[in-house]
Formats: sequence, C-alpha cells, structure tokens
Amino acid sequence: MLSEFNDVESRFGVEKAADLRKACRYLLRNQFAYSGDRGVAGVYDTLTDGRFRRIVDDLFDSLGYRVHRNAEEQWVGIVFDDDDLSSAPKMKLDETIVVLVLSGHWQEEADLGNLLDRATALTTMNVLHDRYKEMTQSSGKSGISAERFLKLLEEVAARNLIWIGELDRDQQDREVEIRPMIKFVSGADALGRLESYVKSEERSARKPSLSVVSTPAFEEDRQEESA
Repeated sequence: MLSEFNDVESRFGVEKAADLRKACRYLLRNQFAYSGDRGVAGVYDTLTDGRFRRIVDDLFDSLGYRVHRNAEEQWVGIVFDDDDLSSAPKMKLDETIVVLVLSGHWQEEADLGNLLDRATALTTMNVLHDRYKEMTQSSGKSGISAERFLKLLEEVAARNLIWIGELDRDQQDREVEIRPMIKFVSGADALGRLESYVKSEERSARKPSLSVVSTPAFEEDRQEESA
C-alpha cells in the first residue's frame, strides 16, 4: 500500500497525499465519517473522491474491513468483514443493548415515516433511557444509571453513529440524533433482537439459579463487533 500512497503524492501533490492519510486515519479511529459534523467535510470529500476510492477500499480490505458509502446520507464507514473474528473488539452486554435500543428506535421511526433529513431520527436521552429501563425492569434487574447510560451514548457518539446535544437544564435532558449507520453495527432486525433479549432476561428472572444471562444472537452479522 505504501507505493499507492507514494503514487498519490507524485501525481496529485504532497497536500493531497497528506489529506488521504488523514482521512484514512480518521476512519480507522472513528469507524464512520459523517459530513455534517464540524471539521469532517474535508475527510468525507477525500474518502469519496473517485481518484482515491480504490486505494481507500484496498487499504481497509487488507485490514479486514469493508468500506461503505452513502452519497445521499453523506457518510462513509467501515465494518469488520473477516472470517477471523479473534481480532475484532467485542462489545460488552450493556454496550450491545444500548446499541440495540438506539437501532430499535431508529427502525421504529423509519417504519412510521418519521425520519428527518439524511434519514436521521431525533429523540432524547431520557426517552432512550426509559426504554432501556422498561426492558431491564421486566427481568427484575436494576439496569444502569442515567450517568452510565450517558457514558455509553458518548462512546457510540465517538463512532459518529449518533449526535448528543447539550444539557437542557430546565428539562434535564439532551437531544439525541440517531444516524442511519446505526443499522450497520446493530445487525439486522434490531427490534427482533431486543424482543429476544427481553424474553431471555424474563426466563432468567424466573430461574434464579442461573447465573449466566443470554445475549442476543449475532451470528449472521459480524459488523456490530467492529471497532
């Protein structure tokens, strides 16, 4: 791959080669690039530039990732696409459930035709946390606190899958914009997976001798395990 980057430098100049390296580093670090975010337009433009598309695709393919682009929604992302899952970071149970809650809410809004510009869904942290609590309470579990829930949302936001607004001190709440890329990390049928999780938790609650909680099945989709 070094020769390809050197070729970019010789054909298009040092500045363009530097932009390409910066864009690839950004995508590897954050997983998704959303052009609506501050300072990301240049990264998005580089990753979608036809002159560099093959280089970007080949680079991430060599690392076990597939590059996805959506011109209408204006984002670029990478998802893990390798038969060897040993090197793919795994999400903890609470992280997985938060992603499923986000994806489930986005899917419901999509089904109702309520998606906004660029297929985003707008909600609030309290709405999402209440939904999470409803799930966990059915199994008799206390769930996670609002502070921990916010921390988990911030981790998802670091991957540019959602945007979190400033705290509304009067409402003690924050707006949350859920972006369509969430479906790539939650896997197919997030609503069905949430229902499966709730049912498994309810079964566990009825069997107090069991110490291991079943988690939703992710066999057919490896994408949610990518970093």
